[in-house]
Amino acid sequence: MRASRPTHHRATLGFRAWRVLAHAEMPAAHTHPDIEFNFLHRGRMTFLLGGARHVLEAGRVAAFWGGVPHQTLPPGVDGDGIWLTLPLAWLLQWWLPGSVTDRLLSGELIQMETPAAQVERWLADFDSGRDDRRRALQLELEASLLRVAIASPGRPGRRHPELRNASQIERIISHLAAHYRDALAVDDIARAVHLHPKYLMRLFKRHCRIGVWEYLTRLRVSHAQRLLVTSEARVSDIALESGFGSPAAFYQAFATYSNREKPLDYRRRHETGAKSGPA
Repeated sequence: MRASRPTHHRATLGFRAWRVLAHAEMPAAHTHPDIEFNFLHRGRMTFLLGGARHVLEAGRVAAFWGGVPHQTLPPGVDGDGIWLTLPLAWLLQWWLPGSVTDRLLSGELIQMETPAAQVERWLADFDSGRDDRRRALQLELEASLLRVAIASPGRPGRRHPELRNASQIERIISHLAAHYRDALAVDDIARAVHLHPKYLMRLFKRHCRIGVWEYLTRLRVSHAQRLLVTSEARVSDIALESGFGSPAAFYQAFATYSNREKPLDYRRRHETGAKSGPA
């Protein structure tokens, strides 16, 4: 997520850390290939991740995979905090028992009680530019997720549930998240969430700043990215498994939302990253 006035924003090999000030907003859904860690010193943040609405309170680290479309809800970040992003390939090389990796890649938000002093130290370690301190930061992030795995061994990844008593937009996004791999038509979606099709399209565009079909395609591409880096399935099979009607439609969509990169190149790049590991 982007800050309106970041005071820190440096990068090394895809690993980033920066400070976020109050009222930063990300009004439109977007995706990125990294694992994101968010922490608020004060205030709260409400956001959508896939089809689920989450509230991040101060004093907790929230970890999730940015490959799932996500965005803040008004008023944005009501507080200040620290964001870190970790390359997906690094996560895949960590030994995390249980299902933590699957939970993240399935679109679950994992929250952890973390002292503010520790998160501040993470940012200081990153900004130091020293390899030993950055390595310590990476080990502490791995240890944090390892403790989550130990605390809930064998817990299945949580899919996006249908929301009860949810707003209209949350019902739409939840339905898309649960059925994006199915063959969908706007009439089907509208009928499922009890809205008129034209009203549904206008409401979604106004709230999410992108169209229903773009959001749906982002979900499908995110699913394909996950399969490319966690399986050896053929690209044509991945295309169908991700909800695309044909390999041609998949290639076109993948290029659009993966910086013109081809699926096999995406797979090779993450395989290389996982083998080389954090630097």
